[in-house]
Amino acid sequence: MHEPWRNQSTRWVGVRMLLMVTILSMGAGAIEASAQAPDVGIDQGAATRPVWWLLWSRTSRQDRVLLAMWALHIQKVDEGLSNAGLAGVIYRGGYAATFITTHGPRAYSLGLERKWGSGEWGPLAGMLGFRTGLLYGYDGRLGWMAEKYPILPFVQPVVYGRVGPVSADLTYTWVVVSLTASLGF
Repeated sequence: MHEPWRNQSTRWVGVRMLLMVTILSMGAGAIEASAQAPDVGIDQGAATRPVWWLLWSRTSRQDRVLLAMWALHIQKVDEGLSNAGLAGVIYRGGYAATFITTHGPRAYSLGLERKWGSGEWGPLAGMLGFRTGLLYGYDGRLGWMAEKYPILPFVQPVVYGRVGPVSADLTYTWVVVSLTASLGF
């Protein structure tokens, strides 16, 4: 079996771990903002808490139907964006979706979406948070763990923006940066 990922695995694992630690240690805390009360919900102690406190976040209230996703594989940047055939939903902080992986087979994921901070300004809204859960449908091309276990855990940072009912989020998972289009409800 040809396994080109093994040659770059150690380097990419280090880069990914550094990126995740940086994201978790940024001290974003739980920040809420609103045009009606701009100072309500700012957590003054967020910067002094340990990194793992960020995992104790709030439930995302950005309910939406996930309609499309475009993915950019970091190790295949020259191939550009690929349409991932996404269908899914995020409701009351729960997340379920199916999509086509950058290697071809369909994957299924189930988990939670949480927020560190968010704000609403009339028809505009934004959120910084993460998704975590389980993922099924990858094989050994993703790495040794996918080769050994059919169901994988995942954590991905999420940057979300909404104008009226139309929204988009940018996520990063392992070797893929994704842009997702959705419709709020």
